[in-house]
Amino acid sequence: MSGSVKTPVLVASDGQAAPTVAVRFTRSVVHHRVQRGTVGAYLLLGHVQGAIRPLYVGRSDTCLHRRLYHHPLQGIATHFIVTPTRNSDQAYATEAHWYHRHLSAGHPLLNRIHPASPARTARRCPFCRESALERALIRALSNPRLSETRSTP
Repeated sequence: MSGSVKTPVLVASDGQAAPTVAVRFTRSVVHHRVQRGTVGAYLLLGHVQGAIRPLYVGRSDTCLHRRLYHHPLQGIATHFIVTPTRNSDQAYATEAHWYHRHLSAGHPLLNRIHPASPARTARRCPFCRESALERALIRALSNPRLSETRSTP
């Protein structure tokens, strides 16, 4: 492995947990660091305005290795963090936590929609205060193209 594969990047520490460390996002690193068949969540990072910032949050309910190895943001994201979990419910909770945490911190993500609950479940996001319908209405009402249309009196 090259030196960049072994060089982690300190991303953040909330003061309560151990610092979070991101590693280079390459197929070689994914192959060596992410065990096949692992369920969990991931955070992709990249260079934004001269700093490494969150770009995308996701999860795999079956195999993080496969999801990251074939991820469409290969070559755009430069680093990644994985959190293995015991099951898809924990992976969903971790993904939703990162999604809300980074959006509320003002980090625009490439995620187009809120994380979906695991397949065949109706699990609600533990971090949302609104229902899915309320979130859809908020998105629709904040859409600039929709707000430009005016109703006639």
